Amino acid sequence: MRKKYTVLADILPPDRNNFSSIRLAMALSVLVSHSYWLATGRSALEPLYRWTHQSLGEHAVQVFFFLSGVVVAQSLFKSRSLIDFAAARLLRIFPALVACVLLTALILGPIVTGRSLDAYFADHGVLAYVAKTVSLSTGSAPLPGVFGAVPVPHLVNLSLWTLKYEVICYVLLAGFGFAAIRFPAWRNVMTAGLAIAVALIFVGAAKPISSYTMVDNIRYFILFFGMGTLAYLVRDRLVLSWGLLPPLFLAFVFCIGTRLAELTCALFLGYATLLVASLSLPRLRWFTNDQDYSFGVYIFACPVQQMLLDQRPGIGPLELTLVATCLVLPLAIFSWMLIERPAMRQRPALVAWIRRKAESRETQVSTIRTVGRPRVATLAAVAGMVESAPLVALAPLHPPARDRQNASRPDRPVRSPAITSAAITSAGRRRPRIAQIEPATVPKKVRVPDLLLSMMHQRHERATARGFTFAKTIRVP
Repeated sequence: MRKKYTVLADILPPDRNNFSSIRLAMALSVLVSHSYWLATGRSALEPLYRWTHQSLGEHAVQVFFFLSGVVVAQSLFKSRSLIDFAAARLLRIFPALVACVLLTALILGPIVTGRSLDAYFADHGVLAYVAKTVSLSTGSAPLPGVFGAVPVPHLVNLSLWTLKYEVICYVLLAGFGFAAIRFPAWRNVMTAGLAIAVALIFVGAAKPISSYTMVDNIRYFILFFGMGTLAYLVRDRLVLSWGLLPPLFLAFVFCIGTRLAELTCALFLGYATLLVASLSLPRLRWFTNDQDYSFGVYIFACPVQQMLLDQRPGIGPLELTLVATCLVLPLAIFSWMLIERPAMRQRPALVAWIRRKAESRETQVSTIRTVGRPRVATLAAVAGMVESAPLVALAPLHPPARDRQNASRPDRPVRSPAITSAAITSAGRRRPRIAQIEPATVPKKVRVPDLLLSMMHQRHERATARGFTFAKTIRVP
């Protein structure tokens, strides 16, 4: 029977949603919003600010974090391990970020700086800019003599300040996912706890975003990211209906300027984003899913805009938007084709490398612990043989007919236990087994390491009787 409604789970496959298209539109919205602020020095001049008390760029970043909550949560629960998830997140952000920072500091900076090249590269501010920006400690680090005469002076790439909070959200999500996988019986309880935490994250008095501290910023971004994560967790029951959008919009409008403004904004924008993502736009969906330029537009826009304002003083917001878009899009295309997509394809290799390093480290620690301790080293070596050693299985209780005939004729010597072959491993390899062993004296299955330990104990008893120690008798190279 055909369903009469659509839920979020129905549009989660990449070929059924417009997530990439929305991200690209939000990146361009940040560019438009920054054009008003960078060209005039006042964000309040942006048309949307007077209606919602927030700029178009701030709402675009909110949609960014909501979509990240949906998509990254899906990536986490589909990953094979936390290492695989962490590798995917690192390769998605840092290769393009490092390339952008180096291009800005080593190419753009020397071109537009007011200092000589020798003075520019001799200044420690260049290295400080690279270190602070790549480490995500700040997004407002200056470059020596760069952009000193623009309306917003000494600002190189403010858009990068949100990446720090995005990584924090990734870490918190990884902790939540690990707990949900480790304790599956408590998954519903943890989901309810996350919903309560998101709903109560802003319980104090309302204050403008410009006065937010770092703690306020963390709560602010966790609200939108957590809302997206909750949407993914209830994906099978989250109905997508355009009839629910007007009530959410009215709640958002009535709560502007109150302590519930952020919560209603997250509900309205998040739900509207999912509805737009469910629209059938096959051609646009195919293009943006295969070519994701949103991150490149986001990280390259601000330096390009500041460069245009530095070279052409007095340029207006609309002209700045058009010219910057024409310059940023080619940079985003090259970033995707030459850096981002090749880096994302290296995830299996990076995961394998991390695991090899971890195994090598464990081996080194085990070796250090057993140096000078022959008994511990011997037992560790025997324990290491347990997984690879074969099992010695026993034959049936009744001997074969030929052996019964031999036993009934005293003129023939009794044969030693016959060795036959049987498949006793899960990999399908055939191992020998020993027949005609008394079942009363030998268990059904005997492991080779157990036999080795028994032999070692017997040798230890004989050595003790002769006055030697175990360490002198058995030496492990």
